Amino acid sequence: GVVDVGAPIASREPIVLRLSQIERILGIAIDREEVRQILTALGNVEQAATETQVEVVPPTWRKDLTRECDLLEELARIHGYEEIPEDVAVPMTASHRLDPDRVLESARSVMTAAGFHEAMTATLVPEPWSQAIQPWSDAAPIHSPTGMRGVLAESVQKTCGGAEYLRQTLIPSLLEARRYNESLANPVIELFETARIYLPQADGLPAEQTVLSLVSGRGYRFVKGVLEAVVRRLRPDCEVQIADTKQTLFVADQCCELKIAGRRFGFLGDITAEAGKQFGLRHKATVAEVDMAVLNDLAILVPQHAEQSAYPAVARDLNLIVDESLRWSELADTVRQSAGELLESGQYQDTYRDPGKDGTGKKRLLFSILLRSHDRTLTGEEVDAIRDQTVQACRDQHAAELLA
Repeated sequence: GVVDVGAPIASREPIVLRLSQIERILGIAIDREEVRQILTALGNVEQAATETQVEVVPPTWRKDLTRECDLLEELARIHGYEEIPEDVAVPMTASHRLDPDRVLESARSVMTAAGFHEAMTATLVPEPWSQAIQPWSDAAPIHSPTGMRGVLAESVQKTCGGAEYLRQTLIPSLLEARRYNESLANPVIELFETARIYLPQADGLPAEQTVLSLVSGRGYRFVKGVLEAVVRRLRPDCEVQIADTKQTLFVADQCCELKIAGRRFGFLGDITAEAGKQFGLRHKATVAEVDMAVLNDLAILVPQHAEQSAYPAVARDLNLIVDESLRWSELADTVRQSAGELLESGQYQDTYRDPGKDGTGKKRLLFSILLRSHDRTLTGEEVDAIRDQTVQACRDQHAAELLA
């Protein structure tokens, strides 16, 4: 005897061809009866035909016929490419990328240039991840009882057990990705992701916020510099401001909230040893997350020209003894205001602590100022006067003392 085991032939979905599309796409008109004849001759089964459209079911052996445009291609081939005149205008519109997409591409470009790889993580996360850090909302995460059923295969769902809550931040997901890469002994694990998070609202659907999030092993200052580079790429004259933040995931003196023009931009910080254990990390990590909506609002996407001075710049290094609580960003604001229009930049260099010489609760901030004029070469006397003026302003506003 014979045993024949097989699956029944899968049914094909019908395709609707709008006759108006023929002239719009091909630039020529084809008679409706000829259209029907060509399609049925190719093995398509006609389901319905009206004055405006023809509906057919493609044959099982034509897996390439799934869309209306596929039928239009067949009509052009059988009717004859030579029948399509070369001088007929085909209506078309130039495409335009949306500004948020251009901002997103610029941010991704800076991140990859800084050595980061883009990650893609799941929208649903376990409840402990949602409780580990809540930088954008204190509300309880939205629960999805079905989890990833119908989205992931059952075998994959088992590895995502408990992932039933809409994420309110990308940080835990990227920490998990870092843990997995550490388990594979990957030497460099620099990851970022741009995706939506879901913040519960009192009424209605959650607020969907697009964020840029990253995890790095290169430290707080490096990550801060990368975020500043993203902002400068989109708005060169924009300054990122620093404010205190309280997140249990972060080391107390190695974290901050980021602001731009007084508006909350995001946060960054080194994660604590306890948080590292919670997420199974072997090495230190720094994380950050910023709101893409702020970048969309400040971005200048039209190339800008700035006149460059033909005269040389003059630099001066300053080493000030200040209170431990004083942030560099606060001191930098004072430097910018006091140095005046000849200040081209103020660059942070380093922080030193010597309680034996400077006293408890004091630190030394080393930075440099770069001065330049657009109409002349600055003299040593002019530069020294601006330096002294800057030091005096820092002394008056922050009780700073210049280290000789």
